Amino acid sequence: MDREALVQAILDLENDRFEPVPDPEVAYELAHHCKSEIDALAALERATGTAAGNGSANGSARKRKRRKKTRRGAPDGPSPELGSMPPADQARWIFMERYIPLEKHEEILGYSFEADRFAEYQQGLDRLVRNLLLLPRTVEAAGKNDIPALQKLFSSCVLIFRSQCVADESGKPVPCTFETMRDHYPSYFYKRRKKPNWFERHDFYSEPRGEPGWAMVDTEYLNCTLRRPDRKLASYARDWGLPEEAVQHKSLLDDIYDRIICGEALEEDIFSRNCNAVTGTVYRARKSHRLVYTIQRVHKITIHGRAGIPHWKATRRMWPGVYPSVTFETA
Repeated sequence: MDREALVQAILDLENDRFEPVPDPEVAYELAHHCKSEIDALAALERATGTAAGNGSANGSARKRKRRKKTRRGAPDGPSPELGSMPPADQARWIFMERYIPLEKHEEILGYSFEADRFAEYQQGLDRLVRNLLLLPRTVEAAGKNDIPALQKLFSSCVLIFRSQCVADESGKPVPCTFETMRDHYPSYFYKRRKKPNWFERHDFYSEPRGEPGWAMVDTEYLNCTLRRPDRKLASYARDWGLPEEAVQHKSLLDDIYDRIICGEALEEDIFSRNCNAVTGTVYRARKSHRLVYTIQRVHKITIHGRAGIPHWKATRRMWPGVYPSVTFETA
């Protein structure tokens, strides 16, 4: 860069005049380099805005009740031999509070599983844990009984059971859909309007879940600024030594379900990040196909739709991303 161009660049920065970086690779690297500073500034801006709102005369901004966080941590006592424990105990040692047992799911969903179903679901957990401990990245640590190394490998992951049903107001199980989750957990969504929301007229609002089963969900999103979600998920599968079909692109229902169940179980909104989460749900509008994506900021979940993947903007500092979800065949 010559001297005049450098001087002009400095003057532009000083006077808040910005131009897009022409090289996308350079832009991508710069964005990641600045991400921590941008997040800190955004958090400071939110905190300042909240404080100002709480002190306003009209009182329109309500103070949000802080959620109490509880950590179960690893079981007490010396580290046992993983090979001598049942898979459920292995999961408890490795994932700690991020392993959500079936009993906790029953409490959150509001109904109890039938005895034969409970046993079937427990077997599904056993298969998932055994498969996870046989992956190229985990098999050595599992063979050495290196529990701290396994805890580090899975530090951003949660074991969750995706149910087919959720309880209605009377405690009776009904099919799990976007609509029934919205009814059962209203605190995660903004109040209903007199006029229906745009998504209520689409099929995905009332479509039920398929087969129930366990999944390992990652709470760190994959940035999709330069690469599509399918390529990011394929790369994630290669990193873990998984077949590509084992790493799923979450549907809208799976995304909402994971956020709510994890929020209730861990008493923390662990997916509440600066991310436009692109789901695998697609709908048709105005003779074109559109993607559905979700945003969760300060507990509330919002749903949006658009053609193409959202982009990062200075006015809305959220990255386009995708949350991986690992499942295995039930057979």
